[in-house]
Amino acid sequence: MDLRDFMLLLHIAGAGTWLGANVVQMMAPPLAAAQGPEVAAGWMRMGAGFAKRLYMPVGILVLITGVVLVLISDGAYTFGSLFVTIGLAVVIIGGLLGGLVFGPGAEKAGEAIESGDQSRIAAVTGRLARYGVLDTLLLLFAIMVMILRWD
Repeated sequence: MDLRDFMLLLHIAGAGTWLGANVVQMMAPPLAAAQGPEVAAGWMRMGAGFAKRLYMPVGILVLITGVVLVLISDGAYTFGSLFVTIGLAVVIIGGLLGGLVFGPGAEKAGEAIESGDQSRIAAVTGRLARYGVLDTLLLLFAIMVMILRWD
């Protein structure tokens, strides 16, 4: 396995982890809520931890491996290639969403669940869900663009 293959493996594994974690983040809250408010609040707090302990390292991995793949492509790809630009943009947007929306929003959701404030729970979890769908769709779009190598 050469450097390109290894970087590509890490790049794909990082994107797969990001996508898989997004799917889990969409599926788990209703399952946790069915177990009661303590479990639901705990899940939200875990979700807040994912922002720093999972998504941030995965985003950095995807970014670094993507940059390395461009640099070692012997000019086949450049930072001006459309698929590279889209990929970089999605990583940046994902990072901003994680730091500004998902981490703080999951903490707020945990607090709302513990307080029992149903309107606040609905507002905060609804916001998280909408941004989660947006993040997932952007990621799927970036994956498609990478596969097709839009130039």
